[in-house]
Amino acid sequence: MAGVLTASFLLTVGLLGAATPASASSGKELFVSVNGKGRGCTAAAPCTLKDAQLRARTLVSAGKSVTVTILSGRYDLERTLEFSAADSGVKGAPVVWRAKRPGSVVFSGGTRVTGWSLSDAERGVWVADVPEGSATRQVYVDGAWAPIAQASAAEIGFTNGWRGSSTGYSVTESKARAWLESLGSAAGVEFVYSGKTGPWTQSRCLVDSVVAGETATTVTMRPVCWDGMTKRPDRAAIESGGLPNMSTSTVPTSVENHPSLLSSGEWYLDKAAHKLYYALPDGQDIEDADITLPHLERLMTVAGTLSRPVHDIRFEGIQFSYATWLSPSHTGFAEVQSNLHITGAPNQGKCTVTSPAGTCPYGALTQPFGNIDVSASRNIAFVGNTFRALGGAGLSIRYGAQRTLVEGNHITDTSSTGIYLGCTFDPQPLDASTHQGIKDNCTPDPDAVAKDVIGNNEIVRNTRVANNVIHTVGRDYKAAPGVTVLFGQDLDLVHNEIFDTPYTAITGGIVQGHATDARAPERNQNVNARNEISYNLLYNYMQDLHDGGAIYLEGHQAQYVYSPDGSLDIDATLENGMLATGNVAFSDGHANFTYYDDAGAQFIRWQGNVAMNTVGASQGGCSPAGYLWTTGNYFAGQIGSYPCSPPALALTVEGNTVIPERPSLADVPKRIISKAGLEPAWAELSAVAQERLRFVSDRAVDGRVLLAVSGLSDTTQVYAGAAEPLDVRRVGTTFAEVIVPDELEGRTISLGEPDPWVRVNETHPSVTASGWNLSSNRSEGDYQGDVLYTTTNGATATITFTGTTVRIHSERNIDQGLVEFSVDGGPAVTVDTATPTRFVNVPVFEADLPPGTHTVTMTKRSGQYALLDGYSYIPIP
Repeated sequence: MAGVLTASFLLTVGLLGAATPASASSGKELFVSVNGKGRGCTAAAPCTLKDAQLRARTLVSAGKSVTVTILSGRYDLERTLEFSAADSGVKGAPVVWRAKRPGSVVFSGGTRVTGWSLSDAERGVWVADVPEGSATRQVYVDGAWAPIAQASAAEIGFTNGWRGSSTGYSVTESKARAWLESLGSAAGVEFVYSGKTGPWTQSRCLVDSVVAGETATTVTMRPVCWDGMTKRPDRAAIESGGLPNMSTSTVPTSVENHPSLLSSGEWYLDKAAHKLYYALPDGQDIEDADITLPHLERLMTVAGTLSRPVHDIRFEGIQFSYATWLSPSHTGFAEVQSNLHITGAPNQGKCTVTSPAGTCPYGALTQPFGNIDVSASRNIAFVGNTFRALGGAGLSIRYGAQRTLVEGNHITDTSSTGIYLGCTFDPQPLDASTHQGIKDNCTPDPDAVAKDVIGNNEIVRNTRVANNVIHTVGRDYKAAPGVTVLFGQDLDLVHNEIFDTPYTAITGGIVQGHATDARAPERNQNVNARNEISYNLLYNYMQDLHDGGAIYLEGHQAQYVYSPDGSLDIDATLENGMLATGNVAFSDGHANFTYYDDAGAQFIRWQGNVAMNTVGASQGGCSPAGYLWTTGNYFAGQIGSYPCSPPALALTVEGNTVIPERPSLADVPKRIISKAGLEPAWAELSAVAQERLRFVSDRAVDGRVLLAVSGLSDTTQVYAGAAEPLDVRRVGTTFAEVIVPDELEGRTISLGEPDPWVRVNETHPSVTASGWNLSSNRSEGDYQGDVLYTTTNGATATITFTGTTVRIHSERNIDQGLVEFSVDGGPAVTVDTATPTRFVNVPVFEADLPPGTHTVTMTKRSGQYALLDGYSYIPIP
């Protein structure tokens, strides 16, 4: 069960999390329960969260160390939990807020919806009343994010015949017009633009109105959002890399938030009528479903001031869940990069780079809302918690937060990024002209910090993000990284496991680098110094969008150090720079570069990392400044790939080893593989992930095969074909090694139960094709990254195998068509592979046959393309 940790893990938290009072007298334990009414907060008579907070303040003032033990239950919060300097502990004796049983306490920003009745029996849609004033962009079902009512553009006939304007569209396409004009009030309808403001983005904008005309339908879009997507100033000469405009005639890729779009598992909120609609999936009982409507945006703030920071508070074993983020419903989401977006004029964040000038500093874009927010703090710790089902960023750490510990947490199901460090407005906090912008945009309450004097005290420092499991982020805003680092010093992102992200796993310095290049490397400096991204395990990232990587870095990553003669001291500056070492990245989706030093990047050490089973180059970027060191790495792809403009400043590339795409431990040092990801003390945290096979190496000469398994445990069973379980030897938290005997070579590796199928790529000699071409290094999720394709009707491919059952794998998409299959010259079976939504690497034909050798013939009959992505078969026992 997600959020519930094992006994072994609880012991770990207890050992690592025990407070050791240094400046307080004997400790006091307070108790909280969901229905607490006690005044003394005792175990026999627990109190409320608010009463415990007040009681803790009094005790700390009296010199006591305090632990607040929270009893099991879901705490539906009426308002944001606020911790200020008054809630601080003392050095060495933090006030500890802990779940008595980790994973059993939920701080909830929502309420359960009940009183359901059937609204539309044919579509299985149910309806319930909700409180007046309810507003949300998320609904959570059985503890997890649920999709809003939506459909792809193709499904509702949005194809051509859209003419753009300064305010929206004029639509002449008949099917699209009919659907648009059926809306009545367009309130809340949202157009989504995946990859249209850059392949790394997913912008979204609300429709303001739809007006029918004789020959065209006029669609007016929300102005701030529309302008932010279509009226960005031309790229200035000093900018490196492109942050493109969108053509006004661009057809949206999908549409959201209208009741006519409801399909299984989706929801729609009618704010005017105060009703929530939910399309019940087959097999789910509305009476048993836990459907939660969030009403809070901010679940919790830990916020002091720079002159009086909040300090020494520790949170353990708590689940933070069920919050929303409403700003995109007002200003839209005109994305620029990594969920940074425009909410003002189109030249927002352009500073003096463009004319007219935009807001300063350069890159001062709007960043996602942190549902749990830490600022102006010292010694705040989050250990062993769960951040789940949150409508913005899970955890935001900014504005002078120092010595923050984020360790052993499970972060998942967030609509934006998992963790944010820093703020877009504070790359140079010593610049007095930025101070008001910092207060307005980098704090939860600008009025509370109005008297702060900003200087070096505003820099985020000494943060440790370690041993966390972060996955399935970016639920609503697909360009969300697992972790985003903007600006800070001595930040350590180490030993985390990050996977299943729609975009980059870890990003740093985004957008700022676009006003820095090799011609003027000193331009647009920031405070970044001595940050480290090391020993992380990063896989199945870039699953939806394009142009990102496992680790993506931009701009200045060091404070310059100068020699007595005024020249740049490169060695000393490098010591101030970014270190990325010991990371292991594999199985991406659409990455351009695994380790990506992009616009203006400088003073980065890529040292001793691994990139395997990836698409694109292993290291490189577009227009970095230089001062890059790539040494001692084990890369399957190209090193130093710079297709835009190569870095003109110092590059060091040495001691790197080329490895196979699917290496075993014969190719990559065990010391690197075993060290990446969670450290041994936190290994049990991996159990929160679903057990799933993520990587299988080629078989070494001695039969050894390296596996990566999310959710790997000591009881995981591994099979090769239909044989008995193999002996599993763990190599770190997520990797394991098995020995596959010669007689089982080529059999499918599987978990939990035997898999009798043998998978064969289309490049195998058993496949012959006439009139087909091979497309290699695709990033669509094909088996082994390639397919055979043809555009010629009548083109044939034959597959010969010896076995009993066969499956032919292909692709289903709108540009596919009819394909015929015949076995051993028998009658043809026609399969329609055309679908509105794309599916890759899927079986499209299966046949059960008598034991023996058989030949399957595949023939293209219609459509633009036919694809062959290999086959699988069951051999004769």
